[in-house]
Amino acid sequence: MIEHRGIYFELAEDEYHADPALGSTDLRRLMASGPDYWWHSSLNPTPPPAKTMPAIEYGKALHKLVLEGRQMFEANYVQRPPDLAKLDAKTKAELAPNGQTVLATDDYDAILFSAAQIASNPGLVTAFEGGQPEVSIFWHARLDDGYIVPCKARWDYLKVRGIGDLKSIRNIYGKPFGEACIRSITDYRYDIQAAHYLIGRGELAHFVQAGLVHGDHDPAWLERVAQSPSYAFQWVFYQAQGAPIVWSRSLSWGNPILEIAMRDRHKALETYRDYKQTFPTGMWRLDEPVSELQIDAMPGWYR
Repeated sequence: MIEHRGIYFELAEDEYHADPALGSTDLRRLMASGPDYWWHSSLNPTPPPAKTMPAIEYGKALHKLVLEGRQMFEANYVQRPPDLAKLDAKTKAELAPNGQTVLATDDYDAILFSAAQIASNPGLVTAFEGGQPEVSIFWHARLDDGYIVPCKARWDYLKVRGIGDLKSIRNIYGKPFGEACIRSITDYRYDIQAAHYLIGRGELAHFVQAGLVHGDHDPAWLERVAQSPSYAFQWVFYQAQGAPIVWSRSLSWGNPILEIAMRDRHKALETYRDYKQTFPTGMWRLDEPVSELQIDAMPGWYR
């Protein structure tokens, strides 16, 4: 658990995720139901193990390359030779003597190509330059009744006037790519993530002024970030299966999308408070009274 609120540079990803403060994924789970959040949280004494699917590793590898550069990518990942039929423990040790992750040949090549597409896009050529990758922040949100909710965010890329977020998408329905990205934003409520990250960004100046900054960083650059009067959130979506297409959009204060996301984020925080107070110990439950199912509750196509 992180003992102090503030800004953290070079914080290990596992350490960040282990902290019980609410991140954007927690808020999106709370929007679905309190029990879903509890099941995956540290409140559950036996939470399900973290997923280690190839798609997740692919995303981590591309993040490493785009956000931290080729040198850091090659220090953490190696390519599996295309003619290698079996990857046993001995062969893996030979390929990755420093414990690197071994990527399939096609995935390795696709990651390099996707990163090159982002870097060569005229609108994105500086999207991941001039800032710092994987910056974490921990703060307290105060609800209207004074209830305190610990919150956290881990920005993919923090810049003086923005937060960059790299997202993968597998366009399984073959939609126009921009349409598929918007569908992903609405289906997974990435707008709530954007709102949460921007609220965390609003806490940054206070932490800098109070000296609540941890880890190796450039104080002069961070002071410029803290003094910036305006900032926005930017998604950079890339297609992880098929052509390495790239699509990007931003959200700024005053955007009605953010207003909706802020409202729903607040509901999620209230859900957290209500369940914590109702179930101080044990699993959270949906204690709804049994009632008659009404036709108005059915989807439009049914009616």
